[in-house]
Amino acid sequence: MARKANKSKKPQSDGRPATVSIAEARSLIAMIEKSQVPFGESAPVFAKIKSHVEAGNPLSAEDHERLLELVKKAKDWDKAVETSAMTEREETLSG
Repeated sequence: MARKANKSKKPQSDGRPATVSIAEARSLIAMIEKSQVPFGESAPVFAKIKSHVEAGNPLSAEDHERLLELVKKAKDWDKAVETSAMTEREETLSG
């Protein structure tokens, strides 16, 4: 039990690290780009985060949260595209 007491404690308000690794950020960016989600109003946010990461800078917790929101949009977009493709095939086959 003494080991637990020896761990360094960093101040964290929400349990996440203050910065996110560049490798993780690049992975999330690649996932978003692969989905080809139309960003609309989020395009400038994505561009800012991407350029920050490409410059080799780790993301702040706030930018990481924004990136995770974009990842969620990308996943939702992929699901919608997949569902739409399945629906179109059924309609095409039955007609």
